[in-house]
Amino acid sequence: MVAAVPMEEYLAEIREQVCRVCVERPPGGPPCGPLGKVCGVELHLPQLVGAIHEIDSPWMKDYLGHNRDAVCETCVFHHSSVCPCPMDELVYLVVQAVNAVDERHEEEAAEARQTAEDAATPSLEDIARLYAETTGQWRGCDWSTSFGSGRLDLNGVSSELAEARAMASRTPASDWHDAALWLTRIERYACEAEHEAAKAVAAVQTGAWASATNHAERAFALEFATGRSLWSRPAHTWHALHQAIRAAASAHKPVADFSDAY
Repeated sequence: MVAAVPMEEYLAEIREQVCRVCVERPPGGPPCGPLGKVCGVELHLPQLVGAIHEIDSPWMKDYLGHNRDAVCETCVFHHSSVCPCPMDELVYLVVQAVNAVDERHEEEAAEARQTAEDAATPSLEDIARLYAETTGQWRGCDWSTSFGSGRLDLNGVSSELAEARAMASRTPASDWHDAALWLTRIERYACEAEHEAAKAVAAVQTGAWASATNHAERAFALEFATGRSLWSRPAHTWHALHQAIRAAASAHKPVADFSDAY
């Protein structure tokens, strides 16, 4: 059952589906109260709808019996000579009307959820745009360091420059030499991550989602392995692309994927 359905919707559905065949309806009704005819459905609508929601049975007698216990016992007309409730004759139509409103709201809620999921799922254009915005952002060490005994800050330093400083510097040559080796590895990882990301986007365009996910994961894994994600700001370059491709892949049914994942 869908929660918080306005009573006005139940009432409108009942008036459309039930009141039109009610033999007790006065000319011009509904509403019948202003015309001098007290209607039990209108009088006890919230309790009636609640009682119907509490029963799930193929037998109308179950609904009618529960209605008598849950609604009739509290009615001021109960045990009087006049009963304003047409439920005995129209119980099937009333239950059908209430269920129709609930089913309509369930369908609308399902459509809203699907729309939200579709909106949250990155499109091919979203992924291509994200790659275009991201590519080239990471080329090497772009975060502050305290490297070696000389506590070198290698932020923005290339491996080529480190090698040159290793040859020219009067500080312990091993610091800059080791820094050059480390920076070479960082730059190689950055280059490999860039290639993996490009392969991921190419795989997305052909619908090879398994390969796309694998390549995107490798791109982020290479970045993560350098420690860049812990120290750099922004923290990640390829994480967002990886997440977007994973989200899009989960929204597509798996297809045969014979592309080269490597």
